[in-house]
Amino acid sequence: MGISDYQLLELIYKNIDLDSLKVQEPSLTQERLESLFEGLRAILHRQKSKAGRLLIYTDGASRGNPGKSGIGVVICDKKHNVIEEVSRYIGETTNNVAEYKALIAGLERVLEYGPKEVGILSDSELLVKQLRGEYGVKAKAILPHFREAKRLLDMLPKWSVRHIPREQNLKADALANLAIDSHDAS
Repeated sequence: MGISDYQLLELIYKNIDLDSLKVQEPSLTQERLESLFEGLRAILHRQKSKAGRLLIYTDGASRGNPGKSGIGVVICDKKHNVIEEVSRYIGETTNNVAEYKALIAGLERVLEYGPKEVGILSDSELLVKQLRGEYGVKAKAILPHFREAKRLLDMLPKWSVRHIPREQNLKADALANLAIDSHDAS
């Protein structure tokens, strides 16, 4: 759920047992395998570079403040078709830090697609107003995450951020809570 197609391709490539494959197909060479994967990487790159406007729904959840926390991210195309989802347990932290970590995870993922524009949707009024410059960042725990988010945003050609009601962010919220639940179950 949390790995991109490109990362999955790299993982498969690194874990191929060429000797076992050669038993099944003696003509297989390292060069042929490398050529095949280079072609697959090129296809993925072309698909990513076609991204126009992408949307990132982000949410951070914390059970207690601070408490066990998770992040949820849903990346969609402009028609709201889901491209990728992220659900990750991030340890014990505050809800506001979890919100920023979700945003950062979403931005890291979306940058791989090379979009022309990104719309960020969050139910965290604090995060939205801080990113817009309407509120300052006073909490020392948030400041490094704010700076990292701004650094990633500066890598995008164009971006916007909008506050949405919690009811419009249910999928990202569910992913953040799933991360905490999955951690508790293990």
